[in-house]
Amino acid sequence: MPETAVQKPILQFSVPCLGVDERDGPPCFMYVFYELPLNHFPYKFPETAGFFIVNGWSQGRGRFRQQVRIRGADGQVLLDPPPREFVLADPRYPYMMVNFIQGFEFPRPGDYSVEILLEGEPVMSYSLGITRAPAEEPAVEV
Repeated sequence: MPETAVQKPILQFSVPCLGVDERDGPPCFMYVFYELPLNHFPYKFPETAGFFIVNGWSQGRGRFRQQVRIRGADGQVLLDPPPREFVLADPRYPYMMVNFIQGFEFPRPGDYSVEILLEGEPVMSYSLGITRAPAEEPAVEV
């Protein structure tokens, strides 16, 4: 394979979390979640607040476009931002794409679907459980 040939990367990980700290070395994901208890619905994050979907791409070479899409339990697309570009110069060195989803609204509790696309093609999909926080349990407030 020529040294400059494009090599499609793999998605090594996709992590939903409420914070990412990159100040002191390797990134630290804070409040990684697969289920997010909220105290009321519809729940809309303030315009300056939200959550993160952090994707790690590896073993590729070239210029690529990735996209994060969120669907409601009914399959309706709720988030479909423009693709974001990234470059992998060498397959040995991964790229971490931090996607900040701000001002997003969860209309009701349920299973939401996160889809990760590369060049417009789906490469991963997983469920996010959005629940109503029990009265005795503190809800996430951002």
